[in-house]
Amino acid sequence: MLRIAICEDDKIQQKLIEDYIKTMILDQSFSIEKYDSGEDLLRAYEQGDRYSIIFLDMQMDALNGIQTAEIIREYDRTCIIIIITAIIEYAVEGYSINAFDFILKPIDNKKFEKVLKNALNKIMSDFVNAYLIQTRDVTTVLKLSDIIYIESRGKKVVFFTENEQYLSNEKISSVEEKLSKLGFVRISRYYIVNLNHIKEIGVKSILLTTGYALDYSKNLQREIKVAYMNYMMGDQ
Repeated sequence: MLRIAICEDDKIQQKLIEDYIKTMILDQSFSIEKYDSGEDLLRAYEQGDRYSIIFLDMQMDALNGIQTAEIIREYDRTCIIIIITAIIEYAVEGYSINAFDFILKPIDNKKFEKVLKNALNKIMSDFVNAYLIQTRDVTTVLKLSDIIYIESRGKKVVFFTENEQYLSNEKISSVEEKLSKLGFVRISRYYIVNLNHIKEIGVKSILLTTGYALDYSKNLQREIKVAYMNYMMGDQ
């Protein structure tokens, strides 16, 4: 389900944004949570809540929109933040926290529709190019481009990115089935590698862009090289 947050201390504006969203999103399920202050929204984040889209007012008491967004970014670097403001200078400042777009007050219906549509398109695009890791306690969405390789550890697998590792309760064969046509190749019984992160294929091992090397199975050597060449030539 698409989760949307509205952080706006003006109840009238809050209701207006909510009504616009309900009018424009007709083809998918979604939920809307409303917050009267940056502090309220941050408390929700501290308790584990996450949102795909946040409509964030810039001018609020205590914590303003920029301050709120800076703290949100410590929890979530990828959520779409749309700035709502009456002052154009705040909109420009918003790009320091990687804001997706801004909407000036008074809110124009056509502008709102355009920004929301672009945000939804980005979410759909990211979802297609992402891998979902679902555990009992948390759901993690990894961009395929961020995954360097996957390692089998018994009945589980570990996804390696440049700075993090993510454990999934899956078998490597299941992961291979999902990723084999998305730029990944199985190199041994233990490893699946992102073709985009292969720097060099050696005699016995593959050198990754991170400088780390993984041994590959001799029986898979030809398959690996063909997959890599096809990928480099844009055939995959």
